[in-house]
Amino acid sequence: FLFVQGDGVENAFLVTKKVLTLSFHKHGPGFYPGSGAIADTGSGNGKLYSINVPLKDGIKDDLFFKIFDSVTSKVSHVFRPNAVVVQCGVRLS
Repeated sequence: FLFVQGDGVENAFLVTKKVLTLSFHKHGPGFYPGSGAIADTGSGNGKLYSINVPLKDGIKDDLFFKIFDSVTSKVSHVFRPNAVVVQCGVRLS
């Protein structure tokens, strides 16, 4: 189970069901890299093991926490992870 922010990590596990990637991220026109649409759910054996939660710019903390708690609770209940890895706020200059 992997909480991920970035298309590189999601792409690394795109075709496996051994790792589920879950990404909460800004998504919209002109936002690099443009991946991470809600319809991006994995490929091959990894189909449905990538979950993207695209968020609009300016989301308030209380709404983000509500969405985060709701989604992670459901995913944790269904997927039953042995481990959780969190990657937050990576930015390359």
